Amino acid sequence: MATIYDVAKRARVSTYTVSAVLNQSAFVSPELTERVKRAVEELDYSINEVARSLQTRKTRTVGMLIPDIASPFYSKVVRGVEDRLKQDGYSLFLGNTYNQAGEQSRYLSLFRAKMADGILLFVAPGGEEEVQRLVEARKPVVFVGRAPKSLEADTVTADNMEGTRQAVAHLIQKGHKRIAIVTGHLDLSTSTDRVEGWRRELEAHGLEAPERYVLEGDWTTVSGHEAGVKLLRMKNRPTAAFAANFLMMAGVLRALKERGVAVPGEMEVMSSDDSELLDSFDPPVSTVVQPSYEMGQEAARLILERVKNPKLPFQKITLQASLRIR
Repeated sequence: MATIYDVAKRARVSTYTVSAVLNQSAFVSPELTERVKRAVEELDYSINEVARSLQTRKTRTVGMLIPDIASPFYSKVVRGVEDRLKQDGYSLFLGNTYNQAGEQSRYLSLFRAKMADGILLFVAPGGEEEVQRLVEARKPVVFVGRAPKSLEADTVTADNMEGTRQAVAHLIQKGHKRIAIVTGHLDLSTSTDRVEGWRRELEAHGLEAPERYVLEGDWTTVSGHEAGVKLLRMKNRPTAAFAANFLMMAGVLRALKERGVAVPGEMEVMSSDDSELLDSFDPPVSTVVQPSYEMGQEAARLILERVKNPKLPFQKITLQASLRIR
């Protein structure tokens, strides 16, 4: 296996020059840069990242935990993160927690073992306490999507309360007076914010916001289906439902279809996640468009800042959502 000394000998330069070219740490003339790059290619030389990380105490990697890559929302966030990290020469470790605190704990241990420079986290329900110790130790951690309830930390979120309020306002404008909300775990900020936006808009129009119209799921298609079945069993059932993510929306629609409920004639459904897949749905589904890609970009930018300067003041970034009417 070729070493940096072999590259220096082949290019007829010093090892310092080779290092400067590979790490872009100092100016090297175009002629010498070309000789080094040619030698690297001819010798099939690759940097020993392990040795470099031991020397610099940086691995140029970031660990990220998301609930489920199957959701279009999370895949777009991850794309935004990767695109931004690549600009600074960082790589991404990705793990799915499936909203399980145990899986979150396992991955955090793995990221520490891999010496990840920072962590991006959609915190799992019940998993905030473990992360609190990392934040208090000023380890580079950014909460994405879900803001911690009792912890000062870097966060990048969408304005879920306002997005839900706009969706409910749209449904009211279409004549709906009984509107349900199908949400995820109610101990997460995303869910409590959406329920609050739902309640405020209904009450602002003098409409009831009964607790039985709040159905808690776990962000999966199965839980959305179960919520749809419960809606249909209600006395004086809702005429519209707002689902907190794409997967639960799909589950609600499946429950309605199985029981022959006309959509949107008998019940209208909206979602909090947008996807290109919805353009082929029949009937069309209007959505709250979350700035998923931008959320990933901002989270990556913030973690890179935190890695470079752990003593920076915490930042809270809230991105605006918008409606897409179909």
